[in-house]
Amino acid sequence: MSSVTTAASATGANAVCFMEILDPFVSLYQPSEASSSSSSYGAGHQPRLIIIASWTGARSVHIAKYIIKYQALYPASQILLLRSTMNHIIRPSLIGPSIKCAASVVRSTFPTVTSSASPPLLIHMFSNGGSSSIANLYEQYRIMAGPDDEKQLPPHVTIFDSCPGVYSITHAVAFVSVSLSSVQQLIAAPILYAWAVVWSAFMALGLLPDSLGDWGKAHNNDPGNKAEIRRVYIYSPSDALIDYRAVETHAADAKTKGFSPKLEKYEGSAHVAHLRKDEKRYWEIVRRSMEGSVAPA
Repeated sequence: MSSVTTAASATGANAVCFMEILDPFVSLYQPSEASSSSSSYGAGHQPRLIIIASWTGARSVHIAKYIIKYQALYPASQILLLRSTMNHIIRPSLIGPSIKCAASVVRSTFPTVTSSASPPLLIHMFSNGGSSSIANLYEQYRIMAGPDDEKQLPPHVTIFDSCPGVYSITHAVAFVSVSLSSVQQLIAAPILYAWAVVWSAFMALGLLPDSLGDWGKAHNNDPGNKAEIRRVYIYSPSDALIDYRAVETHAADAKTKGFSPKLEKYEGSAHVAHLRKDEKRYWEIVRRSMEGSVAPA
């Protein structure tokens, strides 16, 4: 019964209420036959499934902007939403159970090996929250595989929006402070910097895992991602939470591993705000990525 009209009319906390809740952090949209009848970009490049892995603490009304546009561009596609919370980032062990649910959806959508001229799966991840979800998806998909099942995700295109990042004290403080007012940030700064320094020391001593580093490495090294066809990084030097040089380094490493990365650098756009900076360019990047009409970096 879901439709683009239903999605567009929802607002605020109910902005994605048209999606079926499979888990507190996983929701699924399945298009009706009527919704599948037309496409802005043509049916030849419609993915069967779109996975949107949102940034940490993303509000439904902001996530809905991407979902509604995807419904318009690819009306025949299912959309799987993976949410991320601050607890997921601080306690990565909490991510697995939800992503296991998501992996089940992917397996049920692709019960057999898929052969197609166009990638049947589109993954769109945002920030380190989205990066963590997809890194765990590789693992859970592989764990769930039976003796005759594929251990890697189906052929897919990946959009990296404002990710992946690496741990630094400055960016850690910026991440935790993002929801604070200027006055609150000023008051909390000494405590947050002390916390970030201690966290950094614990990682250096091996007492805490470097989760950001592990998630970033997974996109280039996890065997569950071997079927990726293309990827594009949308990023900006103005991003206060993700170092643009870390993104470029990740893309360079991906190329040495046999991936086909493309860099799309925005100027002057903030963290996960590149869509607001230039929406037309943003969706053209997505279209060209799906159609393979971009040259790799």
